[in-house]
Formats: sequence, C-alpha cells, structure tokens
Amino acid sequence: MNTIPNNNIGHDKTQKIAKDSPSSSKILESIIYLLFLLGPLTGNVINVLFHVLSQEFHVSTEDILIAIPAFMFPFAITQLFSGSISDIKGRIPVLILGLALFGIAMILAALSINLAMYAIANVLGGIGFGFINPILIALMTDITTPPNIPKKMGYLGASAALGVGLGPFIASQMILIGWRSIYILFIIITFSCLIYFIIAKKPPQKIPEESGIRVLLTQLSVEWRRAVVILMILSAFLIAYTYIAINIWTSRELAGIVEESFTGVILGLGGVGGAIMGALTGFLIKKKSVKMPFIIGSVLLLSSLAILLTIGDITRSEVFIILAIGWIVAGLSGGILFPLVTYYSQVLSPERRGALAGSVTASYFVGIALVPIILVPFSDNFGITGVYLAILVISLVFIMVFGLLYLSAKSLLLERGKSIH
Repeated sequence: MNTIPNNNIGHDKTQKIAKDSPSSSKILESIIYLLFLLGPLTGNVINVLFHVLSQEFHVSTEDILIAIPAFMFPFAITQLFSGSISDIKGRIPVLILGLALFGIAMILAALSINLAMYAIANVLGGIGFGFINPILIALMTDITTPPNIPKKMGYLGASAALGVGLGPFIASQMILIGWRSIYILFIIITFSCLIYFIIAKKPPQKIPEESGIRVLLTQLSVEWRRAVVILMILSAFLIAYTYIAINIWTSRELAGIVEESFTGVILGLGGVGGAIMGALTGFLIKKKSVKMPFIIGSVLLLSSLAILLTIGDITRSEVFIILAIGWIVAGLSGGILFPLVTYYSQVLSPERRGALAGSVTASYFVGIALVPIILVPFSDNFGITGVYLAILVISLVFIMVFGLLYLSAKSLLLERGKSIH
C-alpha cells in the first residue's frame, strides 16, 4: 500500500494545540467546516433567487446573473493573495478581517432595495470571503497530522458540496418567509464565527522571519513557475465548467417555469450526495489512491452529461425525473473531483500551502465567475443542449489535464523521496 507524503514542515508547533486541548481542536475543526460550507452556501442561493429577485428589483432574470460575477471575480482575485498573506502574517488575523467584511456585506445584501445595491453587496462579500476560503484549507492542514490530510481534505470537499446543494435548498424554503431572511441567517453565522476567532485561543503557526510584499510576491512567483502547479491551477479552473456550470445553467433554464422548491430539492439531494462522496474520497486517497476516485468522479461526470444530453427540452414536465437523476449525478461527481484538487494544493509545497490553496480557489472561482459569460453564446444559439455539449467538451479537457497533474505530482513527490497515490 502506498503512503501519504510525510509533509512535516510547519507541523511541529501547529500539532501542539491538538495534544494540549483536544476539545478546542474539535471546535476549531467544526468552525472551519461550517465556514467552508458557508462560502458555496452563499454563492449558490442565487440559483433559486433568479425569479424572486427579478420581481423584487423589477429587472429580468438575465439581469440577476450579474450577481454571480459580482461575487466571484473579487472573491477569486482576493484569494490570489490572501493565502500567501496568511503564510506570512498568520491565519487568524486574516480570517478575522475576512469575516468582518463578509458580515458587513451580508447586512448590505439583506437591506438591498435595488439590483445595484445587491450587486455592491456581492462585490464586498466576494472580497470578504476571499480572505476566508483559502485560509480555511491551510488552517485545517496546519492542525492535522500529515497522514490525515487526505481525509480532512475530503471532509472539506464534502462541506463545499453540501453548501452547493444546501444553499438553494435552504433558500427555496426560506423564500416562503422572505428572501431577506436568508441573508439574516448568514449574518448570524458569520458574526458568531467572528466572535469565536476573536476570543478563542489561537492555534500556533510557524511564521517566517521575513515578511512583506516582496516575500508574498516571491512565494507566488516561485510556485507559478512550476509545471505541476500550473496543471493544478488549470484543473481548478476547468472543474468550474463541469458540475457547477450544470447547476447554474439548469437552474437558469428552469427559473420561472418550475417552483423554486423543485430546484432547491434537486440541488439539495445533489449536495448531500456530493458531501458523502467527498468524505469517501478522503478515505480512498489515504487507503487506496488518487487514481481511483479520479476515475469514479470522471465516469459520474460523463454519465451525468450523457443523461442530460438525451433530454432535449428540460422544461417539459415529463422529463423532470430523468433531469433530476442527471443533475444529482453531476453533484456526486463534484463531491469527488473538487477534493482531489484541494488535496494536491496541500501536499505539493507544504511550506507554501496557503499560497497554493489561494491559487487553486482563485482559479476555481474565476472559472465560476466566467460561466455565465462564456456559455451565453452556446445558450443563445443552441439552447440548453448546446450548453451541455460545451460542458461535455470542457469536461473531457479537464480529465486530460488532471491526468497530467496526477502523473506529474506522483513523479515529483517520488523524486523528493516520498510517494503519492
């Protein structure tokens, strides 16, 4: 059996918190999982709010699409630097800044009276959560023993998948109370976590003696010149055009045609299934190999697209059961594939895991931000079937790129006297 790379760099001090206070470590882990779920939870509620917000702001459902890039672009750009900043300045101070900004953004969203105000709230929310997302990945690795990193990355992937599904499901139910109640829930979660990080004992972290913008840029430039890192970043970008693109465009196509509760339930089931698959993926990486979950996830993704492509017009009520099956299978594939990319971000360069986590998540969310823009021509000219065909082609490219990443990473870590699955 292969063994997980023994990435001990920076773990000597950070493991002390788990030994000295197991309960504190468990609470911290729970907070990390909750916040990692909150990001996609917040970003994906829009999938069932198209119709409601278009009526609230007196605009078209196409106009509401601006909320996606408004959140995702600043979210992605901020993550390019926030991970590296946390490597230099510490995880907790960066998290506190991000939570404060994100909390203010959620208040602004809840108070929005027009689309412009709502878009501004999403921009600020993207910046705020950009200071949170990659730091959560690095912080989890900081407090985890090296052999358990794959399992914890699987759990984080499960949290993200659950957020992707639960966001629309929760929103579809809370719409009955009022769409603003959704953001009130996010405000409560955000400020509760902010208070925890302000008053709780901070886990120790090994901070470099030198810090500043030059060190930050050096970290990024060193990593971005490596072929294996480029493949990892490209994989993260392309994965946004697989299951996430299916969620966005299928939801958009059904907006105003079916009840929001239907969309919410399907995405919820896909999210729960994806969360289960994400947790299993961590165990498979640790016990078997990266290769096995990669094959399973790829087969599920292609199977989902095969089902969706046979449907044609997805707005017909008689195809809803088949549509639901294909849509849920897409969620299962995402629950497997996304944790594989985040796993590599934590083992390829342990001393710069914050920088790599930021690079991966930034690329992933830039991809998501561009989904409504890049796939519009296919929708306008060929309808939803054209969109699914474009996603199929991109999915095949993703499979090839990730295959190269797997081979490159395996070779690299073997050369360093380690092994990878």
